[in-house]
Amino acid sequence: MFVIAVIPGYNVENTVRKVVEETKKYVDEVIFVDDGSRDRSAEEAKKGGANVIRLPENQGKGFALRTGIKAAIEKGADVIVTLD
Repeated sequence: MFVIAVIPGYNVENTVRKVVEETKKYVDEVIFVDDGSRDRSAEEAKKGGANVIRLPENQGKGFALRTGIKAAIEKGADVIVTLD
């Protein structure tokens, strides 16, 4: 079973790396959707081991989740877990 976690985030550079690292212990892949952050959230998520999708501007949690879920489906996930 291929399990992907989708984590949306906005300006979470101080916490996202640890969240990604801990989440990777339980799933096969982590997708972090950077919802137009103005800090280094995307870079920190990548350092933690996430695949990162960057949205050019803040679209809101729902849009970020839908974007991540669509990507997980395209990657063939059997199970999708969302965290925020």
